[in-house]
Amino acid sequence: MIVYNKYDLSDPSSKKPILDAFKRHSPLTPVVFTSCQQDTNIKSILDYAATLVDPIPHVTLMVVGMPNVGKSSLINSLRRVGVGKGKAAATGAQPGITRTVIGTVKVLEDPAVYLIDTPGVMVPHISDPVRSLKVAVTGGIRDHLSDEQVMADYLLFRLNQFGAYGYAEWFRLPNNQPTNDINELLEGVAKRIGAIVKGGELDLTMAAKFFIKQYRTGKLGQYTLDDVSPKALEEFFEVQKLYCANNPDELSRRQIKKVEKLEQRKMARKAD
Repeated sequence: MIVYNKYDLSDPSSKKPILDAFKRHSPLTPVVFTSCQQDTNIKSILDYAATLVDPIPHVTLMVVGMPNVGKSSLINSLRRVGVGKGKAAATGAQPGITRTVIGTVKVLEDPAVYLIDTPGVMVPHISDPVRSLKVAVTGGIRDHLSDEQVMADYLLFRLNQFGAYGYAEWFRLPNNQPTNDINELLEGVAKRIGAIVKGGELDLTMAAKFFIKQYRTGKLGQYTLDDVSPKALEEFFEVQKLYCANNPDELSRRQIKKVEKLEQRKMARKAD
Protein backbone atom coordinates (compact mmCIF):
# COMPACT_ATOMS: atom_id res chain seq x y z
CA MET A 1 0.00 0.00 0.00
CA ILE A 2 1.21 3.50 -0.86
CA VAL A 3 0.14 6.26 1.55
CA TYR A 4 0.28 9.92 0.58
CA ASN A 5 0.32 11.56 3.99
CA LYS A 6 -0.18 15.27 4.80
CA TYR A 7 -2.77 15.46 2.05
CA ASP A 8 -4.34 18.42 3.88
CA LEU A 9 -1.28 20.47 2.88
CA SER A 10 -1.31 19.56 -0.82
CA ASP A 11 -3.31 20.81 -3.78
CA PRO A 12 -6.63 18.88 -3.59
CA SER A 13 -6.68 18.55 -7.39
CA SER A 14 -3.48 16.44 -7.28
CA LYS A 15 -5.33 13.40 -5.94
CA LYS A 16 -7.29 12.34 -9.05
CA PRO A 17 -4.41 12.22 -11.58
CA ILE A 18 -2.28 10.21 -9.14
CA LEU A 19 -5.06 7.69 -8.52
CA ASP A 20 -5.76 7.43 -12.25
CA ALA A 21 -2.06 6.79 -12.97
CA PHE A 22 -1.85 4.00 -10.42
CA LYS A 23 -5.03 2.41 -11.78
CA ARG A 24 -3.41 2.25 -15.21
CA HIS A 25 0.09 1.15 -14.23
CA SER A 26 -0.36 -0.71 -10.94
CA PRO A 27 -4.03 -1.62 -10.46
CA LEU A 28 -3.26 -4.06 -7.63
CA THR A 29 -1.46 -1.45 -5.49
CA PRO A 30 -3.79 0.24 -2.98
CA VAL A 31 -3.26 4.02 -2.78
CA VAL A 32 -4.66 6.19 0.00
CA PHE A 33 -4.40 9.88 0.88
CA THR A 34 -4.28 10.68 4.57
CA SER A 35 -4.08 13.48 7.09
CA CYS A 36 -3.01 12.52 10.60
CA GLN A 37 -4.30 15.84 11.92
CA GLN A 38 -7.90 14.81 11.28
CA ASP A 39 -7.33 11.02 11.02
CA THR A 40 -8.56 11.24 7.42
CA ASN A 41 -8.80 7.83 5.69
CA ILE A 42 -6.94 6.15 8.55
CA LYS A 43 -9.63 3.49 8.91
CA SER A 44 -9.20 2.43 5.28
CA ILE A 45 -5.56 1.53 6.04
CA LEU A 46 -6.63 -0.53 9.04
CA ASP A 47 -9.29 -2.27 6.95
CA TYR A 48 -6.70 -3.19 4.33
CA ALA A 49 -4.22 -4.38 6.98
CA ALA A 50 -6.94 -6.59 8.47
CA THR A 51 -7.34 -8.41 5.15
CA LEU A 52 -3.66 -9.41 5.29
CA VAL A 53 -4.09 -11.25 8.58
CA ASP A 54 -6.33 -14.06 7.35
CA PRO A 55 -5.49 -16.98 7.50
CA ILE A 56 -2.52 -16.26 9.81
CA PRO A 57 -3.21 -15.17 13.42
CA HIS A 58 -1.53 -11.76 13.18
CA VAL A 59 0.56 -9.65 10.82
CA THR A 60 3.48 -7.25 11.31
CA LEU A 61 3.89 -4.50 8.74
CA MET A 62 6.69 -1.98 8.17
CA VAL A 63 6.20 1.75 7.55
CA VAL A 64 8.85 2.99 5.10
CA GLY A 65 9.26 6.42 3.50
CA MET A 66 11.35 9.55 3.05
CA PRO A 67 12.28 11.68 6.07
CA ASN A 68 9.61 13.92 7.59
CA VAL A 69 6.64 12.58 5.61
CA GLY A 70 4.82 11.73 8.84
CA LYS A 71 5.55 8.02 9.28
CA SER A 72 5.54 8.21 13.07
CA SER A 73 2.46 10.45 13.03
CA LEU A 74 0.74 7.90 10.82
CA ILE A 75 1.51 5.09 13.28
CA ASN A 76 0.17 7.20 16.16
CA SER A 77 -2.97 7.97 14.16
CA LEU A 78 -3.49 4.30 13.31
CA ARG A 79 -3.03 3.37 16.96
CA ARG A 80 -5.46 6.09 18.06
CA VAL A 81 -8.16 4.96 15.63
CA GLY A 82 -7.46 1.23 15.81
CA VAL A 83 -7.05 0.57 19.54
CA GLY A 84 -7.96 3.91 21.11
CA LYS A 85 -4.54 4.41 22.69
CA GLY A 86 -2.19 7.37 22.76
CA LYS A 87 1.11 8.27 21.19
CA ALA A 88 3.59 5.43 20.66
CA ALA A 89 6.19 7.01 18.31
CA ALA A 90 8.07 10.28 18.78
CA THR A 91 7.30 12.98 16.20
CA GLY A 92 8.71 16.39 15.26
CA ALA A 93 8.74 19.09 12.58
CA GLN A 94 12.28 18.27 11.45
CA PRO A 95 13.45 15.05 9.74
CA GLY A 96 15.49 12.52 11.69
CA ILE A 97 13.33 12.22 14.81
CA THR A 98 13.16 8.45 14.33
CA ARG A 99 16.77 7.26 14.24
CA THR A 100 16.40 3.55 14.94
CA VAL A 101 13.83 0.86 14.29
CA ILE A 102 11.54 0.76 17.30
CA GLY A 103 9.65 -2.27 18.58
CA THR A 104 6.30 -3.31 17.20
CA VAL A 105 3.25 -1.15 17.90
CA LYS A 106 -0.19 -2.74 17.97
CA VAL A 107 -2.68 -0.74 15.90
CA LEU A 108 -5.53 -3.25 15.71
CA GLU A 109 -6.80 -5.75 18.27
CA ASP A 110 -8.97 -8.14 16.28
CA PRO A 111 -7.46 -9.18 13.99
CA ALA A 112 -4.06 -8.36 15.49
CA VAL A 113 -2.03 -5.94 13.37
CA TYR A 114 1.39 -4.61 14.42
CA LEU A 115 3.49 -1.88 12.78
CA ILE A 116 7.21 -1.12 12.83
CA ASP A 117 8.38 2.49 12.53
CA THR A 118 11.63 3.06 10.61
CA PRO A 119 14.04 5.99 10.07
CA GLY A 120 13.51 7.98 6.90
CA VAL A 121 15.02 6.57 3.70
CA MET A 122 16.79 9.05 1.45
CA VAL A 123 18.70 8.61 -1.81
CA PRO A 124 22.45 9.28 -1.29
CA HIS A 125 22.53 12.16 -3.76
CA ILE A 126 19.97 14.28 -5.58
CA SER A 127 21.63 15.51 -8.76
CA ASP A 128 18.75 17.73 -9.88
CA PRO A 129 19.03 21.04 -7.95
CA VAL A 130 15.33 21.83 -8.39
CA ARG A 131 14.31 18.44 -7.03
CA SER A 132 16.71 18.97 -4.13
CA LEU A 133 15.06 22.32 -3.39
CA LYS A 134 11.62 20.71 -3.37
CA VAL A 135 12.79 18.12 -0.84
CA ALA A 136 14.36 20.84 1.31
CA VAL A 137 11.37 23.21 1.20
CA THR A 138 8.98 20.41 2.20
CA GLY A 139 11.22 19.46 5.15
CA GLY A 140 12.90 16.32 3.85
CA ILE A 141 16.35 17.73 4.66
CA ARG A 142 17.28 19.43 7.91
CA ASP A 143 17.11 23.19 7.45
CA HIS A 144 20.61 23.88 8.74
CA LEU A 145 21.99 21.71 5.92
CA SER A 146 20.32 23.93 3.33
CA ASP A 147 20.47 27.66 2.64
CA GLU A 148 17.20 28.98 4.06
CA GLN A 149 17.28 32.11 1.92
CA VAL A 150 17.76 30.09 -1.27
CA MET A 151 14.87 27.84 -0.19
CA ALA A 152 12.72 30.91 0.46
CA ASP A 153 13.64 32.35 -2.93
CA TYR A 154 12.53 29.15 -4.68
CA LEU A 155 9.32 29.09 -2.65
CA LEU A 156 8.58 32.70 -3.59
CA PHE A 157 9.13 31.81 -7.26
CA ARG A 158 6.67 28.90 -7.03
CA LEU A 159 4.02 30.88 -5.14
CA ASN A 160 4.14 33.53 -7.85
CA GLN A 161 3.80 30.78 -10.45
CA PHE A 162 0.68 29.54 -8.67
CA GLY A 163 -0.70 33.08 -8.52
CA ALA A 164 -0.68 32.85 -4.72
CA TYR A 165 -0.07 36.47 -3.85
CA GLY A 166 -1.60 36.51 -0.39
CA TYR A 167 1.85 36.79 1.17
CA ALA A 168 2.11 40.39 -0.08
CA GLU A 169 -0.70 41.61 2.17
CA TRP A 170 0.14 39.28 5.05
CA PHE A 171 3.75 40.50 5.25
CA ARG A 172 2.83 44.11 4.40
CA LEU A 173 4.95 44.49 1.32
CA PRO A 174 4.99 47.94 -0.38
CA ASN A 175 1.44 48.72 -1.61
CA ASN A 176 0.53 45.11 -0.75
CA GLN A 177 1.93 44.08 -4.14
CA PRO A 178 3.67 40.75 -4.87
CA THR A 179 7.37 40.74 -5.66
CA ASN A 180 10.03 38.66 -7.38
CA ASP A 181 12.74 40.14 -5.14
CA ILE A 182 13.51 37.76 -2.27
CA ASN A 183 15.28 40.50 -0.30
CA GLU A 184 12.21 42.72 -0.49
CA LEU A 185 10.04 39.85 0.74
CA LEU A 186 12.37 38.84 3.57
CA GLU A 187 12.69 42.41 4.75
CA GLY A 188 8.91 42.59 4.90
CA VAL A 189 8.74 39.30 6.79
CA ALA A 190 11.46 40.37 9.22
CA LYS A 191 9.64 43.63 10.00
CA ARG A 192 6.35 41.80 10.38
CA ILE A 193 7.68 39.28 12.93
CA GLY A 194 10.25 41.54 14.58
CA ALA A 195 13.29 39.56 13.42
CA ILE A 196 16.00 42.07 14.35
CA VAL A 197 19.56 41.28 15.40
CA LYS A 198 22.00 43.29 17.49
CA GLY A 199 22.61 46.68 15.91
CA GLY A 200 19.08 46.97 14.58
CA GLU A 201 19.68 44.99 11.39
CA LEU A 202 16.96 42.76 10.01
CA ASP A 203 17.55 39.02 10.45
CA LEU A 204 16.81 37.76 6.94
CA THR A 205 17.70 34.15 7.79
CA MET A 206 15.15 34.10 10.60
CA ALA A 207 12.65 35.69 8.21
CA ALA A 208 13.34 32.97 5.62
CA LYS A 209 12.79 30.26 8.23
CA PHE A 210 9.47 31.82 9.23
CA PHE A 211 8.34 32.16 5.61
CA ILE A 212 9.15 28.50 4.91
CA LYS A 213 7.35 27.40 8.08
CA GLN A 214 4.21 29.21 6.97
CA TYR A 215 4.24 27.17 3.76
CA ARG A 216 4.87 23.88 5.54
CA THR A 217 1.96 24.43 7.90
CA GLY A 218 -0.44 25.41 5.12
CA LYS A 219 -0.72 29.08 6.15
CA LEU A 220 0.18 30.19 2.61
CA GLY A 221 -2.29 27.79 0.98
CA GLN A 222 -2.37 24.22 -0.32
CA TYR A 223 0.14 23.71 -3.11
CA THR A 224 1.97 20.71 -4.60
CA LEU A 225 5.46 21.50 -5.88
CA ASP A 226 5.77 18.40 -8.07
CA ASP A 227 4.21 18.24 -11.51
CA VAL A 228 1.41 15.67 -11.14
CA SER A 229 -0.25 16.30 -14.46
CA PRO A 230 -1.30 13.14 -16.36
CA LYS A 231 1.53 13.64 -18.84
CA ALA A 232 4.17 14.02 -16.11
CA LEU A 233 2.90 10.95 -14.28
CA GLU A 234 2.99 8.88 -17.47
CA GLU A 235 6.61 9.87 -17.99
CA PHE A 236 7.44 9.08 -14.36
CA PHE A 237 6.09 5.54 -14.45
CA GLU A 238 7.77 4.84 -17.76
CA VAL A 239 11.18 6.23 -16.79
CA GLN A 240 11.27 4.63 -13.35
CA LYS A 241 10.32 1.24 -14.74
CA LEU A 242 8.56 0.50 -11.48
CA TYR A 243 5.44 -0.73 -13.19
CA CYS A 244 4.54 -2.10 -16.62
CA ALA A 245 3.80 1.19 -18.34
CA ASN A 246 3.88 -0.23 -21.85
CA ASN A 247 1.22 -2.86 -21.25
CA PRO A 248 -1.28 -2.33 -18.40
CA ASP A 249 -2.34 -5.99 -18.69
CA GLU A 250 1.18 -7.28 -18.08
CA LEU A 251 2.02 -7.85 -14.41
CA SER A 252 5.43 -7.42 -12.80
CA ARG A 253 6.96 -10.20 -10.69
CA ARG A 254 5.99 -8.37 -7.53
CA GLN A 255 2.40 -8.02 -8.71
CA ILE A 256 2.25 -11.69 -9.75
CA LYS A 257 3.32 -12.68 -6.22
CA LYS A 258 0.58 -10.44 -4.86
CA VAL A 259 -2.02 -12.17 -6.99
CA GLU A 260 -0.73 -15.60 -5.93
CA LYS A 261 -0.88 -14.68 -2.25
CA LEU A 262 -4.41 -13.33 -2.61
CA GLU A 263 -5.49 -16.52 -4.35
CA GLN A 264 -3.91 -18.64 -1.62
CA ARG A 265 -5.80 -16.72 1.04
CA LYS A 266 -9.05 -17.09 -0.86
CA MET A 267 -8.49 -20.84 -1.16
CA ALA A 268 -7.66 -21.07 2.57
CA ARG A 269 -10.90 -19.25 3.48
CA LYS A 270 -12.93 -21.56 1.24
CA ALA A 271 -11.30 -24.61 2.85
CA ASP A 272 -12.35 -23.34 6.28
